[in-house]
Amino acid sequence: MVTLKQGDIVFIDAEPHAGHEEGGHDPQRGNIRRPLVVLSNDAYNSRTKMIVGMPITSKIINNRRIFLPIADQGSGVKGSVITYMIPNYDYVARHAEVVGKVKPNILSELLRRAQNIF
Repeated sequence: MVTLKQGDIVFIDAEPHAGHEEGGHDPQRGNIRRPLVVLSNDAYNSRTKMIVGMPITSKIINNRRIFLPIADQGSGVKGSVITYMIPNYDYVARHAEVVGKVKPNILSELLRRAQNIF
């Protein structure tokens, strides 16, 4: 089993969602996967088999106060990181798949924004 690393871009089964949570996928058609940037540190991920991260929407949203545009050439993931959402997922049960890695400067900015929430 692979342990996820801080800064990984993963696809994860993110449904079901409720209320104001980001969603819009169609479980009836099997469309439940969404990209996410892993923010939790490697020790947390390894010990708990959980990850904390920020989801990525497929849209480029220019409101940089709460969204951060992202494009990872290797994985093809592009859109905007939703910096006000920080879900915690069981990455084994939700079939996480590593597809890329954010650049160090992007990771630093996302961690700063996460810290500002708390």
